[in-house]
Amino acid sequence: MKINVVTFLFIFSFLILSRSAFSQNIDVYQNVNDFLKVASENQIEIREWRVYYRSINENVEQSDLNKMVTTIKKDESFTWSEEGNEIHHKTITGVKGNDQDGVQITISLIKNGDSFDVSQSYQIKGNKWVGLNKGKTFDIPAQFKKGNPYITVTGKKVGQDIRQLESNILDSLSASYVEGLKEKNFISVSGLSNKFDDNIQTKTGKAFNVQIGLRKSENKEIQITMGTPIITTEY
Repeated sequence: MKINVVTFLFIFSFLILSRSAFSQNIDVYQNVNDFLKVASENQIEIREWRVYYRSINENVEQSDLNKMVTTIKKDESFTWSEEGNEIHHKTITGVKGNDQDGVQITISLIKNGDSFDVSQSYQIKGNKWVGLNKGKTFDIPAQFKKGNPYITVTGKKVGQDIRQLESNILDSLSASYVEGLKEKNFISVSGLSNKFDDNIQTKTGKAFNVQIGLRKSENKEIQITMGTPIITTEY
């Protein structure tokens, strides 16, 4: 039986896209583990890791918005809540899991004339090692994978010199220093590592894909935040 050329091209394209999406998920899994390995190498106690996806759609019509929200809220494994209203600003939040290990979906609606600007985010969090088993990936709904993922890992360590810890983390990430701010008890730096494919440009046009934030308290405990390509939480 001969396969129609158009049909063949469709199937071939679908397989390529599916493989690409699968590969991206594997990479995200590996990247989380890269940071957890860095923490282990530097005796950093992990508090939490997060994988964050965000997409923005502008000028969404009311009918399309209704379909979007209805489709997402069909997942009854999430607990859903709403704040605000569609006249000004509305936020729809879905939560699954617990404070230590879970998933959160956030849909933010802002009225823009007769339509809406819609921001959607999908966030996975945990505080344990992510086992990279063959074929295992993060199960990210397709509508959230339009943008690149952001990974953030937080932890703490007591008793080490803050500048030495910064240097050690950069070395563990195989990252070169790009730019940063260094004070006595606070360090915020950006670096470039070959472990991660994506990168962002600084205001001066330099590429970076790693950020590290270190804050030392009076009891000599250092709060550590690491992320790629940028840190998406306060630190």
